[in-house]
Amino acid sequence: MSLRKAVNQKCKNCTYDFASKGTWRQQVALCSVKSCALYDVRPKPTSPIPESTLRWYGIDLIEFQALITNTEERQP
Repeated sequence: MSLRKAVNQKCKNCTYDFASKGTWRQQVALCSVKSCALYDVRPKPTSPIPESTLRWYGIDLIEFQALITNTEERQP
């Protein structure tokens, strides 16, 4: 198994709840556990997260966009 697949599977197992709103990648992208060693390399969704999903989790769209921008800047 590749490193990417292993990280994806670990994050999915930790975060994904099939009964909650959003795909597993969307739920993982919304993970708030910044102390996790995988936080900066967690999988990102392949398409934008709908505003309705962000609202369901109580996340402000502007704050989320800033978070994604900051995370992308830190990655090599």
